[in-house]
Amino acid sequence: MNRLILIAVSLAALLLLSHCKNKPKEPKDYIDVSSYLKGQLKYIDTVPFAFLKVVQQDSVYTDSQFITKEQVKAILQPFLVKEIEKKNFEENFKEVSFADATIETLTINYEAIDDETPVTRVDIYVNPEKETISQLYLVRHEEKGDSSIVQQLLWKHNKSLVLITSTAKKNQPEKIITEKVIWDEREEN
Repeated sequence: MNRLILIAVSLAALLLLSHCKNKPKEPKDYIDVSSYLKGQLKYIDTVPFAFLKVVQQDSVYTDSQFITKEQVKAILQPFLVKEIEKKNFEENFKEVSFADATIETLTINYEAIDDETPVTRVDIYVNPEKETISQLYLVRHEEKGDSSIVQQLLWKHNKSLVLITSTAKKNQPEKIITEKVIWDEREEN
């Protein structure tokens, strides 16, 4: 009798395990970062604003000038890598989200799973009342010759961008260039 119970329990456990293995994986509901950024590039093609670029090098203002829409697109281009496209994003990044009461947003953080991914971090700030993206923050790493380059991009929805580029070379001080491009300074409604 004990042997029969043991066999029945073993069969039930095997059936349960096989059922769990065959259960389809729920699809992740990641935000399509690549499409959002491409949509923002299309948006700037439609606006009648001038694009003012202000540059700081190591905290000293060095330049300000008006730039073209194509130059704005060129700033964003290095962040539009295949790893952040919708079909690849879910397998290359892990998600953490939390409500941030201090800035009244929902923050969705995506960290790259692989250190070799050029864009290593994506933070999306969502306005919970309007259910829209208010800003996007991306971090990109690149090795070029003897230099290590880290770029941080803060994109404010339909408003502006800030690009901070840190370049480190062995036995030299780090160089930091901050570029701010503004095209719409109107207050939010």
